[in-house]
Amino acid sequence: MKSLLTLLLCVPLAAQVVVDRRTTLVLDPAEPGPVRRAARDLAADLEKVFGRPAPSPGAARITVALTRNLPPELKLPGTPETALIAALPGQVVLTGSDPRGVIYAIYEFSHRYLGVEPLYWWTDNEPAPKPRVRIPAGLRLSAGPPAFRYRGWFVNDEDLLTGWAPGDKDGTGISLAVWDKLYEALLRTKGNMIVPGTFLFPDEPQMRLASERGLILTQHHIEVLQLNTFRWPDDLPYSIFRRPDLLERAWRNAVRQHLPEQEVIWTVGFRGRHDRPFWSDDAEAPTTDAERGAAIQRAIGAQMAIVRAERRDPYFLMNAWMEAVELIQKGVLRIPDGVTLVWPDNGHGLIRDAGTIARGQGVYYHTAMYNSHANQLTEMVPLERIYRELGRAHRAGATEYLLDNISDFRPVLMTTRALMEYAWDPAAADGFLARWCREEFGERAAPAAARIYQDYFAAPGRYGPEEHHTLADNAYFTMVQGMLSRHFQGDTRAPTRPFAAPDLAAYSARVRDVTREAAPRWEALEKRALALRARIPSARQEFFQAHVLTQIAFQRHANLMLGAAAEALEAPADAAARFERAAAEARAAIAALKAAEAGKWKGFHDNDIFVKTVFTLRMIEACLAKASGDASAALPPAPPPNYDLVKAYQGSRRVAVD
Repeated sequence: MKSLLTLLLCVPLAAQVVVDRRTTLVLDPAEPGPVRRAARDLAADLEKVFGRPAPSPGAARITVALTRNLPPELKLPGTPETALIAALPGQVVLTGSDPRGVIYAIYEFSHRYLGVEPLYWWTDNEPAPKPRVRIPAGLRLSAGPPAFRYRGWFVNDEDLLTGWAPGDKDGTGISLAVWDKLYEALLRTKGNMIVPGTFLFPDEPQMRLASERGLILTQHHIEVLQLNTFRWPDDLPYSIFRRPDLLERAWRNAVRQHLPEQEVIWTVGFRGRHDRPFWSDDAEAPTTDAERGAAIQRAIGAQMAIVRAERRDPYFLMNAWMEAVELIQKGVLRIPDGVTLVWPDNGHGLIRDAGTIARGQGVYYHTAMYNSHANQLTEMVPLERIYRELGRAHRAGATEYLLDNISDFRPVLMTTRALMEYAWDPAAADGFLARWCREEFGERAAPAAARIYQDYFAAPGRYGPEEHHTLADNAYFTMVQGMLSRHFQGDTRAPTRPFAAPDLAAYSARVRDVTREAAPRWEALEKRALALRARIPSARQEFFQAHVLTQIAFQRHANLMLGAAAEALEAPADAAARFERAAAEARAAIAALKAAEAGKWKGFHDNDIFVKTVFTLRMIEACLAKASGDASAALPPAPPPNYDLVKAYQGSRRVAVD
């Protein structure tokens, strides 16, 4: 699909529209609120590039218009969410087929002509000052319609953002100021929907803010109809077999707690309370696949009836995360007419459709993932995998919906932007990495930076035959925790993740071999990245540290930590020295994360409660103390449950079931 068409007319220089600090931004206050919010961002962009505004009566205008101030000679695009940038005598008009089309026109103008990078706030990449920009007279630049109809993010397992920018005074987990920057980034990358956190109530402030920004709300696979299962009353059964009336009332209340004017994509289905199959939580649940599939279908039917009684023309989807995939593939869970089937990936970027993805379906993807062996603190999913898997969906016509799990976002900026550009126009895959490196690190360093990114994704150790069987930040620390907790207590059984082994000795031997094999690659890659640093412009040094040097150093030291811990289990006589080395590497990995915290990012990793880097270090130190003869050595106490901390702002509130 060709979604970006530029027609430039050859005209004399004097006929061009000159945009500078004298330019006036024209916007009727009756235009939709989300358009006005985006126009405020444009005003800020103009000031960054040209300096303090000095409007002049004879200067050019930038007119932002959907229905007001629209020049009669302009014909609006006839396809949804399509932007139009037009140069007319004395003015540039930013418009579109609908409010989001206008918003995308605003941000496309900022990126293309002002040089404002879509993720500028997250990459600290401010635009270069300019005295003026010239827009060719007669320009008609149209962007859209998008390849994927619904495109957006799931801010999931958001421990880092919650700790770094707490929203206690706003009544949210993350401050509304940071939510606003997330929403702005999503719109600048031409997204249109958001799951604004994990385990939410429908009336939380970030929900309202999303609507004010012009975004569609959707839900993830646990919280159907936005029912906050984490806050289900502990004294009531969460069961469609024992008390279906409670669930139906709770679903209805959740629907009614949404603002009447909010755009919502309704997720239907049925899972257990805590991101697991419902039969794990309910002793009265059926035991056969056929009965389980039928139960989910009954729940979907009830949910659709509830929403249809409250909302006109609702849109439904079913996110087939985890157990639902198998039930669908066995033919015992049938998705009703009027419900879009969304195929999930496996948490590592491989879609679990077994080649059956079809027209009218969608995709739930991960550029970040917390699952004990994927990535939450660093990039992990290669661009080639993203393009191959989404390309399968696109060629099949499965372009209704694309939700990307971004976790805490900042660690996965490159792959997330690549995914969003593909979702808008698959042709953007061509040359993306080179463009990213030029934009972030400058022309001189870009080719070498691109090669470093490519080799980064090839560097991790491989623990199994499948494409995704590579070590990542979750895995390094989870595997150390699993090995050392057993070792300390004299338990010879092997951990169960991310691979099976007959006993702890066999498990640690395999870990030793995998980490040793990968270590030279990480060492060589870090040397190349450090050498490249001299060619990075001074203004981009901090981001090069955060997104390249830190991620490589973290992986290298975490790999060495894991290997040293495994070796300590194999050599009891030398265990203390090897635990000492493991502790040193753990500290170096943590220090690498801290090196990414320049400026406003200070403390960004302090609330790491999912990967548990510091907790893992304390476990290693306990094993070191024991190996050194300290009879009083003890493992550190288990930290509180993750979501008790992340969702603390919700206090004692529980789901309403009356």
